[in-house]
Amino acid sequence: MEKGAVDKLLATHIVLEETDRATYEGCTKDDDLQKLFVAISSRLLREASRLLGDEGNGQNTETFWDRLHLGASSRGQHYLPDVINTWAPLPSDGTPPPLAVPKGIIEIKRLPVDQENYNEWNWSDSDNEEEPAVWSAHVSGVHDVEALKEPVNTEEPTHLNGRNPEVATGSQTSRSGTQSSGSPERSYLGLKQPVDAIKDTHDAHASVPKKQRQDEPPLHNSLLPLYATKAMASSGRYYVVGLVVDRFMVTVCYFDRFLVACFASFSFAEEPSKLALVLYAMNRCDCVHAGFDHHLRTLLDNKLPQEVHPIDQVVGPVFEYPETSTSSGASFRVTDVIQRPDELIGRATMAYKVQLCLPDGSVSEEEVSFKLGWPPKSRFSDIKVVQTLKERLPKDSQVHLPNFKFTRAFTAEDLNLPWLRLGPNHTVDSHKGRVLGGVMGKSFHKLWEAGSMENFKQAWLDCVECLYYARKVGKVLHRDLSESNLMVSKPVGDQAKGVLNDWDMAKFLDRDDDDLSEPEDQTRAWPFMALDLVLPKPSAHWFRHDLESLFWILVWAALHYDLEAGAREDTVHPTLQELVTNTRTSWQFKSAILSVGPDGGKLIREAVKPGFTGLFEEWIEPLRKLFAKARESHHLRIATDQETNRVTYDGVLTFKTFMAAINVTPRTWGIPNYLDADNDF
Repeated sequence: MEKGAVDKLLATHIVLEETDRATYEGCTKDDDLQKLFVAISSRLLREASRLLGDEGNGQNTETFWDRLHLGASSRGQHYLPDVINTWAPLPSDGTPPPLAVPKGIIEIKRLPVDQENYNEWNWSDSDNEEEPAVWSAHVSGVHDVEALKEPVNTEEPTHLNGRNPEVATGSQTSRSGTQSSGSPERSYLGLKQPVDAIKDTHDAHASVPKKQRQDEPPLHNSLLPLYATKAMASSGRYYVVGLVVDRFMVTVCYFDRFLVACFASFSFAEEPSKLALVLYAMNRCDCVHAGFDHHLRTLLDNKLPQEVHPIDQVVGPVFEYPETSTSSGASFRVTDVIQRPDELIGRATMAYKVQLCLPDGSVSEEEVSFKLGWPPKSRFSDIKVVQTLKERLPKDSQVHLPNFKFTRAFTAEDLNLPWLRLGPNHTVDSHKGRVLGGVMGKSFHKLWEAGSMENFKQAWLDCVECLYYARKVGKVLHRDLSESNLMVSKPVGDQAKGVLNDWDMAKFLDRDDDDLSEPEDQTRAWPFMALDLVLPKPSAHWFRHDLESLFWILVWAALHYDLEAGAREDTVHPTLQELVTNTRTSWQFKSAILSVGPDGGKLIREAVKPGFTGLFEEWIEPLRKLFAKARESHHLRIATDQETNRVTYDGVLTFKTFMAAINVTPRTWGIPNYLDADNDF
């Protein structure tokens, strides 16, 4: 907004009608409070438009979608925002607009409810579906909120794709292992647990709504960060703005991949002109100023991005990157969503299947992959790591590495993110630097799409040997293995090859400037993380930890994959539920499995799918025994005050012992004495 318009609204004596104020203050039911807030907001928005001579632009009516359009039963559906400020017209049937398109999201905090009055809440009409994770963080002023990375977890069954099937995000969720158009198959970051939006985990009566406190931070027990996360994940949005309304108090909140900013709260009972200003500014945002990616447009739309309605469905539209002085341009049409992030602050990697747009207006038949993410500016990019490996490794091994055809990177300044204008205390030097990086390359298949057990085993083995080759010759440690980055490349014939993907968490072992000491530099793939790394204060990351991740990937596959159908179960198997509940239960479960004795193996053996029983006997159980033996012998040496080596568990757990356990002779890649070194790892 122009400064003159801001000053005019703030200087104008906008009055909150006394009847509205009294009725609002006297509300004792949440639905009544919300209904009246929307009515007051609509009147204030119309008044601001009138004062600025803007009432005729047609956007000051029907731009508030209210959850109450769905009826009283919507009260328990915490995955739906209370109020969405969006583009007109609203859906005629009252259905919620997709979270891909809001201009702003409004959360109205519940009224205090005493324990005695809890039964007045009508929860019987609420859906009993999984609810999303909720973040709770103390936010005051403008801060980096690291706590917002980790959702609270409970112990309900988890959907592998990490999505409630009823969440409106502009895409339909596939309920099978294969993907439908626009349906993301999630990485481990999608394996988060549901939680009651108002649960206090330290309260014996955790499901009872808590009384509000005067000193309660705006985002305490708030779902607004969740909605912002989903909105940004829906179409690669750069940032989202929302309001937290606690009776009369209003707090403007800003979210992007760098930080969360909560601005000074105000009372619209005392300063209704401020609420009018906030609503007007939010309502008049065009696509660019509402944080939408201006590189994403509809296929046949040649208008400037600020002149069009935002993209509500990423499948079908086109990413268009013009040529620059340092990079060639490219355009590609999105055909499917491979992965959406569910983290707020952090890398937030998004992956798509795309087709190249050709000069004649058509698109290529071949599908390739396009990945967008926000890695730390201080880290070596995925592109740099792979380029370095290709320089160091012989060409015949490079088939197991990704191949990038197009890259592009943007800084916060390039994108003109709003937090850059928050003042001298909030500059690029006061927050963890990030860049928005995009890479396009050959599209690969997921492990469960290998097509056969033979192909699955070959792809997994290729990744094991590539991992060791990269460590031994390339001097690079991957550090972030999961089912999402062991890929399968299928050439013209039936011979599958494994591809080791996603190197943006890798560490150069021969560079002193590659420091991975910050908390974010620790991987977070709970189901696949090594036992040592699940602890709150994990050990240094060694090669044996990557070997252990490869073991857990096998276990995971044996309980979830149908290789013939090319599908993966969409919910976590009950046997492995503790792997994804929280770090404590994950550590306890892994400790039990990797203990000497038959019980751990028996637990897994009884749960594996029929097609994986042979693999269990051939690979999974021998590897489990190897890890159990290595841990036991190491702890015994510690107990008897013997010299120890944690890097390889005293030489018991190395690449050679790993391969020997599965009775596979490693390739030597034509390198003399490749496996003869005494200092194996």
